[in-house]
Amino acid sequence: MSGWPSGLGKRLQTAVRGFESLSRLQNLFDAAQRTLLWLVVMDKIKDAQRYAHLRNHYKGLTIIQAIMTGGVVPEEVQKRLFEEGWTRTGYTLCFDCMKGRSDLIAKPPVDTFLEDIASFFGGEQAQHTFGCRAAQFAVMKTASEMVKEYDTNKFAPVVLADPLCHYTTALAAEAAGLQLTEPPHTGHPEYKVEAEGFRQKIEEIKRKTGKLPCLVIVTHVDPYHGNVGPAEKVGGIAEEYGVPYMVNAAYTAGVMPVDMRDFKADFLTVSAHKSMASLGPLGFLVTRGEWTEKAFRCSKIVAEGTGRTWKNKILNVFGCSIGGVPLISSMYAFPYVLERVEKWETELEKTRWFIQQMEKMEGVRLIGERPHRHHLMHFETPIFWEISRRHKRKGFFLADEMVNRGIVGLQRGLTKNIKLSLYGLGWDDVKKVRDNFHEVAERYVKEFKLDYNVP
Repeated sequence: MSGWPSGLGKRLQTAVRGFESLSRLQNLFDAAQRTLLWLVVMDKIKDAQRYAHLRNHYKGLTIIQAIMTGGVVPEEVQKRLFEEGWTRTGYTLCFDCMKGRSDLIAKPPVDTFLEDIASFFGGEQAQHTFGCRAAQFAVMKTASEMVKEYDTNKFAPVVLADPLCHYTTALAAEAAGLQLTEPPHTGHPEYKVEAEGFRQKIEEIKRKTGKLPCLVIVTHVDPYHGNVGPAEKVGGIAEEYGVPYMVNAAYTAGVMPVDMRDFKADFLTVSAHKSMASLGPLGFLVTRGEWTEKAFRCSKIVAEGTGRTWKNKILNVFGCSIGGVPLISSMYAFPYVLERVEKWETELEKTRWFIQQMEKMEGVRLIGERPHRHHLMHFETPIFWEISRRHKRKGFFLADEMVNRGIVGLQRGLTKNIKLSLYGLGWDDVKKVRDNFHEVAERYVKEFKLDYNVP
């Protein structure tokens, strides 16, 4: 470093080498810190192999869980899914995707399957979705966009839904930026929903906002008591006022005859893993009339900078509902579903017989409408509540007892009220469930010297 004062250049060189050494030390320190953090993470995980050895403790047991019985996958379908190699990859549908949308795939024939789904439920077009909740969100988003873009002086951002709707209906409305209001039900013990309550609420919304609700919803069968909602009558009211109408058929479409034309519905939401003997998550949104184009409109966004567009992607189903194994399972199960809906009266016969048998235990009573018109049953069971107060397992004793007897699906911890379903079971299994409830009651009534009459 000529021209520098004597000795200064050497001192600067030494300083530079010192800074380089500090930089290397910092890099070493950072690397050591990353390694330490990784070791801490791995120490927390410890034994990832435990996930590879999971067991299904309920394999082979008789299922009476109300959200599961309609979704039990036929054994033949389970075998074919593995034999044909459909479980090899999550994108198992997509080898022959030519248009960037799974609903348009012809090999396997997803396109024609969705046409058949629409026809089966009386609609014009169907899309598969990530469960029924995603189908509901698509409808809510359509209604929300309608408020913003169409007839802004006609519709308020308010959804009118039945007072027994599933929580996902409420969350879908909230996620779409809509308010939710409900008519009353009749209360304990039947909890009926009357169609006239919808008319009264529509008039109330008109008085408050000067507008109509942007969507009316009826849950075809509610998830709490198994009551059949007034879908046909409410459909007539919605048509009279010119309000879009959705029926949530999560607990019915695929177990009993459902035709959205009978309801005058614009939208039908379906849960395949609840009611169509399919793996989940899988749902369907079925539409008819003018709302089809609005519900399934494609993306319009243009990326600033690159100018990229996604004009073939359906906005309200996030472009493409992949489907994969759940959708294949639904295709395999479809012939079975077509056949079983024709046997709905037999299922009702089993349900009503079982209700009579349960009510032979003193104090046990069905909660919900009579005569009962769905396989989901909700009972008040004071006899089991009294047993649970004395049993060392408390409220868990009943579910434990039934599992030990080869029956699974009762909500653990609940004994004052229980929900169950016998959908799809043969008469021998139906009687087995009845016998086990009676036997458990008899055993503990004697053991705890309770003042209850049992069969």
